[in-house]
Order: sequence, then C-alpha cells, then structure tokens
Amino acid sequence: MNRPGQRPGKKIGSRKPPNERLIRTLAACCSRPAELLELYYWCKEPGLIDVVRGIATMPEETRAALEAFIALAREAKSISADLDQRGVLTLSSAEAARTVALAQYAAEDDADDLPRLLN
Repeated sequence: MNRPGQRPGKKIGSRKPPNERLIRTLAACCSRPAELLELYYWCKEPGLIDVVRGIATMPEETRAALEAFIALAREAKSISADLDQRGVLTLSSAEAARTVALAQYAAEDDADDLPRLLN
C-alpha cells in the first residue's frame, strides 16, 4: 500500500545508503567476507588504522622482522615495548626469546654430529 504523495510501485526504504551498497559489493567480491568484516571492526578501534598504515608502509625487511617477532611471541599480550629518549623502540617477549634460544641451540655446530635433545 502506498502512502499519500508516494509514486505507485515504489517501496519505502528500498534505497540503501551508499556505504551499505559499497560494503555489500566488497563483501560479495571478497573470497573471505568474514575477514573483511573483521578488518572493518578493527579499523573502528581508535588509532589502530594509523598503526596498520604505518606497518603497511614499512620497508619490506622491517615489516618481515616485525611479523617474525609477533609470530615467535605467539601471544601478543605477552609483548612489552619501551621507547627511549633517543627514539629507539625495544620490543621484548619471553616466548620469542625462548624460541630464538632454542633455534640457536639446535643450529650450533656439533663436532660429533650426534642428534641433540631439545628439552
């Protein structure tokens, strides 16, 4: 049923806002829409989009080192950071330190070439 002054055949609310159409189009073209939605929610966190942009524009070697560190840390909540007066950022993680120490131990040259026990 049409309201007074409304053209016949036109439904109320049939026109979607432009941002909703854009989101639906992006989701339809995305092979993993759940990840797209997750990115959308993460970008709503204050300041996080600046961090993501900063990481995305880092030199490849720097970004690779940061990604490796985060992977070695396993639990991002365990990472601590310190920024000193010279502008040097130090990231640390006990889990990353253990993993690196274990890898170094396993990689050491052993004169007798016997298999090493890692624990």
